[in-house]
Amino acid sequence: MKTLMVTDPQMCTECEACINACKKTYGTARARKTDSIPIFCMHCHPDKAPCRRICPHDAIEVIDGEDGETLIVNEENCILCKLCAIACPIGIIAFDKEKKSAEKCTLCLESDNIIPACVEACKDNVLNVFSIEDLQELKNDENLTEELQEAIKTFKYKSS
Repeated sequence: MKTLMVTDPQMCTECEACINACKKTYGTARARKTDSIPIFCMHCHPDKAPCRRICPHDAIEVIDGEDGETLIVNEENCILCKLCAIACPIGIIAFDKEKKSAEKCTLCLESDNIIPACVEACKDNVLNVFSIEDLQELKNDENLTEELQEAIKTFKYKSS
């Protein structure tokens, strides 16, 4: 089942529970706070992801899971050149100095969590994970936020 994480910035109280949950889970926050809301990896199409395309050692790899394709950082291949962070259009690549590797959001696919740690920690319903089936049902809802409508467009683009 393919999934997509959606953020509703109008609901965000800037509590940073999502960022703290990520930091607690991985040691490094794989999200960052802007002036008002946290931002996460946009999970670009693997063939077009700037971070993956620029990496000189193929450290950013595609994994196929039941939720579709996701980009992860192979710590063994990462040389900490930081080109991925420079190429990332939203500046979301983090670095773990102890592991000497880049880090990026994977929606917790490498963990045993069914729900990403950030979504589970968010008590204000700012972050949600939807399946494609959920999105199909919500598509006709008149109260959809602009972000969800954009997420549906992005999902259609990635799926085609």
